[in-house]
Amino acid sequence: MNLQEELKALKQRIAELEELVKEEQEFPQKYDFYWYVDDDTEVLVKNWHNNEYDQGRLSIDNIFRTKEKAEFAVEKLKVEAELRKFSRPFKRDSLNFVMCFDTEEDELYSETRRFMNQGSIYFELGQAECAMNVVGIERIKKYIFGVED
Repeated sequence: MNLQEELKALKQRIAELEELVKEEQEFPQKYDFYWYVDDDTEVLVKNWHNNEYDQGRLSIDNIFRTKEKAEFAVEKLKVEAELRKFSRPFKRDSLNFVMCFDTEEDELYSETRRFMNQGSIYFELGQAECAMNVVGIERIKKYIFGVED
């Protein structure tokens, strides 16, 4: 690698580090632009004024630094809603199936739970697999487990 290439790589790394520092700063601050999801799933942009609307959005984690992150949140909510159509509440002394992702095998599967997990969606026997087929394994991996191929 020659000096020009090393300099270019260093500048790129500095830009990446500056972006990380920017992300770590407290957000939002007065007049920062932020994105949020409206009640009809539209992604909108606003300036932070720390008013009751801003605080309400912040209280439910509906404040995003970028439009892309807000759009991702909308898709995640849609996938969760689609999965819930196949689900049921946890039943004590019954087979409760949940979706799991094996990171080593890169595989989505279902297994039983005897105890409740925070945030889990529970299924009857066979319903998790049905949901995987209808909703789509790649969408579930991406929006529920945060895995992209």
